[in-house]
Amino acid sequence: MTGISMLWHTTAMVADYSTCLEPLQRLFGATVMHETTSVEPGVGRHGGMIWLGDNSLELGAPAGEQSPVRNFVEKWGGGMHSIAVQVDDAKATAERLARHHATPQVWLDDHIFFSKPQQTAGLLLEWASRHTDDDPRWGYPLKPGIKAPLTPALQYAFVTAVVDNPPQVAARLADLFATEVLRVSEDAAVDEIGAIVSLKDCLLLLFPMPPEGTSREVWGSHIARNRFHAQGLRVANLADSVAKLAPHGVRPAAQIAGMTFLDPNALPIPTFLVEELLPEDPRRPEGPDLESFPRHKATSA
Repeated sequence: MTGISMLWHTTAMVADYSTCLEPLQRLFGATVMHETTSVEPGVGRHGGMIWLGDNSLELGAPAGEQSPVRNFVEKWGGGMHSIAVQVDDAKATAERLARHHATPQVWLDDHIFFSKPQQTAGLLLEWASRHTDDDPRWGYPLKPGIKAPLTPALQYAFVTAVVDNPPQVAARLADLFATEVLRVSEDAAVDEIGAIVSLKDCLLLLFPMPPEGTSREVWGSHIARNRFHAQGLRVANLADSVAKLAPHGVRPAAQIAGMTFLDPNALPIPTFLVEELLPEDPRRPEGPDLESFPRHKATSA
């Protein structure tokens, strides 16, 4: 089996690691799993892996003079950078992806590689057949976090990307992941979900690219190419969470696709808050509702 088994983590690149980490800990209960620094050419990153809800988020900040992280932060303003998906066998996965015209851009070791984003709709994907020895999904104890966060994230509800032609991108990614497109909307507006792709234990939401020069009106930031963009966090009570966040300068910026999008200028990573998982989510207690939306079954050969 060379399809994905789950979302391993999302990755965000930011100007300063501590400045990004602090509000995620204080507001949402993020817990540091480990921290690392590397100034090696081609890496140049200081950061760590954190646990947020029921999944992990990797935070990276520039380290060293030739840091590619600095290039991303300065050119695109930082934020969501890539996602990492779990597979059983990285080598077999690379062979299968090659049959779908997607090839590795770089191998980090024998078990982790990044595919070429120009072959994956402009989105940077990491594929891994190993895990860290502090991940609670493999039975490792989670380190104690900050006590009593303001409004704890119960689940990492989804990750979003902004892309040209969401249905087309969704079909491409589902074929590479060997999963399914769970929702398709051919005529979605820029503030509506254009497609949803299964990540097995999580969801990838694809929003249409706003017309040139208008992305700030929708998302509060400049978006000029396909990219991962935001995270979605499930909280116990949305109204209560919004009320608690407001005195700390974190207020809703908009209702997008019926979900609360927090002011992107108040947080280091664009963030949605939801009280319930989306209908397609496999973690829903009653199971996903897959009958309400048109779907596409991906190939897996």
